[in-house]
Amino acid sequence: MTDKNLLFILFSSIILISSCDEQLPEEEAISDPITNPITNPQFVFMRESNFLYFLVSCEIDFEGDSLSSILVEWYGQEGTNTDSIWLNDEGIFGDLILNDGMYSRKIPNDPDSVYNIIQSNLIGEVSYKILVNYGVNKFELFQTTYVQNIPPIILSVSAPDTIIRPSGTEPEFVLITADVVDVNGLDDILNCGFKSLHVEPDTLLYNGNLIALYDDGSEVDLCPDYSDGQCPSGDILKNDGTFSRIVPIYGTDSIDPELQTKTGTFLWTFTAKDNSNEPSEPVEHVIIVE
Repeated sequence: MTDKNLLFILFSSIILISSCDEQLPEEEAISDPITNPITNPQFVFMRESNFLYFLVSCEIDFEGDSLSSILVEWYGQEGTNTDSIWLNDEGIFGDLILNDGMYSRKIPNDPDSVYNIIQSNLIGEVSYKILVNYGVNKFELFQTTYVQNIPPIILSVSAPDTIIRPSGTEPEFVLITADVVDVNGLDDILNCGFKSLHVEPDTLLYNGNLIALYDDGSEVDLCPDYSDGQCPSGDILKNDGTFSRIVPIYGTDSIDPELQTKTGTFLWTFTAKDNSNEPSEPVEHVIIVE
């Protein structure tokens, strides 16, 4: 091969490569995480209420362009038909907070809303793609999520740090509460309560059984055999996720010695369980009775 022919081949190759580069569409979706404005994608299957929940974070402006739309292509398990689900940051359709940069949508998991419904007992993978437009620039992010049961979460516990036993024969009452959430809905919370460990003798009270809290709006009498309906839980609002119980504190002058509240340091360990019998992470609270 002559030098002239070699130069011709090299020059032709350069022209061909340049031509291929120029033919790339300007609106090709970008999935490179370094240049992708899509962050914090989340999917939750709300089993008890039978909803699908999608969430993603996006900046309102990216590289000089304004956000114009966010779409989820939902494939579910099979993906034979694609569902188009638009997300919003307007505080509607399942979006919790207006204009917080988190775009979401809650949609019923039924044939009237989506092709790709998933079974209530599903434990397995589902997939979806997030498509975001900033002007003419398009970005995408493909997600595969393993659906499993998510246990409840105890957000906070309200209980005193110190209790002073009353004098006299009449007890005083202390309200104990725990705020609980479950992404599958409040109906998925089976129970909530605490176990009480008397630290110094290292013994569990109530034979180690759970001392139940209630989210019943004080409708249920906790001791019907003794109180004639006068022993409510102390819960204020029914089914609001706040579980409550009034605990009586008896003093040394109580007629029945068995009712005298023990003194010392107690470790209360709070837990909640869902309908799959999966427990929350425990929350501990130390209380001193004097």
